[in-house]
Amino acid sequence: MINLMSKFDWSDLDGRLLRLLVAVVETGSVTGAAQRLGVTQSAVSHLLDKLRAITADPLFVKSGRGIVATARAELLAVQARELIDQLERFARAGEF
Repeated sequence: MINLMSKFDWSDLDGRLLRLLVAVVETGSVTGAAQRLGVTQSAVSHLLDKLRAITADPLFVKSGRGIVATARAELLAVQARELIDQLERFARAGEF
């Protein structure tokens, strides 16, 4: 199996990808995540592919009409929420 991780490094991650992961985990669908984030389904699919390559994990599996997060995606979503909170605090740190 090819290690997809070798093509990417942690610096490819950004707040947009973190928000995407959380949205897909919470909505259980690409469509729901797209609506929540105000982007197209195609954009969500493209960014999910990037996130899958970065994490070297499928992140979601099909289940009926939707998708279900893998155990790794669930754990990463917890960390993503924490990082998003930290990014928001970082951005507001300069406010007086």
